[in-house]
Amino acid sequence: MQWHSLFLQALPKSSLDSSFQSIGKINQENLFSVENPILFSLILFAVIIAVTFIYFRYIIIPMKKRHLEEEKNIRLEQAELMALFAELSPDPIFRFDKEGRIILANNSAHKIFPHRHLLGEDSKEVLPFLKSYDFKEIIGNEKIMSFTSSLNNKYFQFIIEGVKKFSVCQVYGRDITELKNTEKNLKEALIRAEDAKRLKEFFLAQISHEIRSPLNVIVGYSDLLADELKDVRKGEFVNILRSMKNNSKRLYRTFDLLLNMSQLQTGNYNARFEKVDLLALLKTLQNEFRSMAEEKNLMLELTNSLEKDSIVVLDHYAAAQIFINLIDNAIKYTDKGWIKINIYQQYSDFCVDVADSGKGMSKEYIEKLFTPFSQEEMGYTRRYEGTGLGLALIKSFLDINKARVKVKSEINHGTVFTVIFNGDMRWGI
Repeated sequence: MQWHSLFLQALPKSSLDSSFQSIGKINQENLFSVENPILFSLILFAVIIAVTFIYFRYIIIPMKKRHLEEEKNIRLEQAELMALFAELSPDPIFRFDKEGRIILANNSAHKIFPHRHLLGEDSKEVLPFLKSYDFKEIIGNEKIMSFTSSLNNKYFQFIIEGVKKFSVCQVYGRDITELKNTEKNLKEALIRAEDAKRLKEFFLAQISHEIRSPLNVIVGYSDLLADELKDVRKGEFVNILRSMKNNSKRLYRTFDLLLNMSQLQTGNYNARFEKVDLLALLKTLQNEFRSMAEEKNLMLELTNSLEKDSIVVLDHYAAAQIFINLIDNAIKYTDKGWIKINIYQQYSDFCVDVADSGKGMSKEYIEKLFTPFSQEEMGYTRRYEGTGLGLALIKSFLDINKARVKVKSEINHGTVFTVIFNGDMRWGI
């Protein structure tokens, strides 16, 4: 053939000659000899095929099988661990397919429904809150949703998750019954606290009215009787009536303290800022407390060191209560000597000193001076009466007026309270 002729022409002549010479030498005697190149090639080829087969059959294939078995074992172990985790989980876990049939429910899930088999049941019958969900959509879009529901008198927070790879839905639950009960108890406690707050406010308002009214009558008639007895030279009766009047005022102020503290603590105090003449306010209080100071033979003195008017924008009631409590305390804790009130200006600030020659305070007590219901002498053996609310109220009323206070005191050497009003308050808020 033509291609065979071309092939032979392409080979070197020497090669052709040697090959044909070798083939030509093959005869019946050396056909199966090793010197036969064809036989040698066939044997070599067979050996290579045999070695390759043995290598793949006894080395590669077994190794591959072992690898696949190990992978399978690892997956099985992981599956077993996950199944064990699901079984031992204290929270209920459900798994169901696209049709909503339950294919897994752990021990905690069976505890919720002790009389049901669960596996193979319709999840929407077991968990009614699932009726509004499309499982195929959840799985297809791999949605994750959470919701809260009650089952058998218990509250659970559930998370539903679609797993597209395995075409299943997982539902993880968490028992929040205690949390719900705590929330319910807190709501009930809040309602009771609000009721108690309203009742306290109502009680204080009613009792204040019921006590203030007769006290006003007592104070009024005491003044009338004192005026009538002035010219009868029966000073002891005048002193008795003055004591009645002063103690009535003290009781009146005690109820004021309780009402003020209640209003401040409940946030019901409404400040009303206006222009207040500090000097006029202090003169009014000096006249009000003069009777109490005279009863203890104390001098009550007011000094004005201002070179101009003393108009400041303040909450009038709060400002009055600050000085009422300071003067009242000064008289209470001073057995002899004086109480001096001085109003002056320091830079742009307006300052009022309320100083006394009384018993003074220790440094340790000054640190907790404005704590409600605190007094340096506590218990039934204390020498001075009072509720311990006055200075706590002063601090609150100072904050309302953006004012501050300084205290200087020493045991048996008196006390000085300095109330400082911001000078900017002179021109408005």
